[in-house]
Amino acid sequence: MDKEKNEYFIIGRNVVLEALRAHYPIKLLVVSENATLKDHIMESILSLARRNNIQVLFREKNWFDRRFKILNHQGVVAVGAKFVYRDIDELKVKKNSIILILDRIQDPQNFGAIIRTAECAGVRDIIIQDKEACDVTETVMSISSGAVFHENIYRVSNVLQAIRMLKEKGVWVVATDLDGEENYFDVDYKTHPFAFVMGNEGEGVRKGILKECDHIVKIPMKGRVNSLNVSVATGIVLFRALEEKLKNGEQ
Repeated sequence: MDKEKNEYFIIGRNVVLEALRAHYPIKLLVVSENATLKDHIMESILSLARRNNIQVLFREKNWFDRRFKILNHQGVVAVGAKFVYRDIDELKVKKNSIILILDRIQDPQNFGAIIRTAECAGVRDIIIQDKEACDVTETVMSISSGAVFHENIYRVSNVLQAIRMLKEKGVWVVATDLDGEENYFDVDYKTHPFAFVMGNEGEGVRKGILKECDHIVKIPMKGRVNSLNVSVATGIVLFRALEEKLKNGEQ
């Protein structure tokens, strides 16, 4: 895992653009001299940078290739401030809320993909654990395609306590598990706010957390492989909830 730092490189056109749109604090923008400035994404990046008085430096393509060779830099890198997590007490529950709780997701590729999926599904609040779990890193920012900048991410010391707090606020909690008692599509996701718990890549959701959930659901499968990547499973259940809420006029 990448270590938490005071500054982050935000790498790639779409990622930088979303950071600017979300008013993420950016100190400096570095653009390749060979970048296609007439590209609409690049035009938007430079326009927002000027509007926010962000210094822009131009560097040769070789400079980017030397420093970011293994990453898809696309000729654009921003230097952003330290990522700031929200305090769980700031989380506002609404009648139509869809909240995501991640129980020890450790792979930054998975974490970034989950954030991107969650943002597309209308999730605005993501709760993660502060130990045994991936933090928001440069890799996560990149894999999320900038979606991370539109999310409220809460880092807590105890996921179980966070779940109990949400339940006190009227949130129904659904966990996914291979041995779930119900199919994910049999739960009625209308009318109430819901939180979905997705578990660790290898061990799933911890048993103590499962006991606290209102529903334990499974995703039925017919293939020979008996499990899905956690980011794929997250998308399946979140979009099911979104579908029902849209049909019910809740979104």
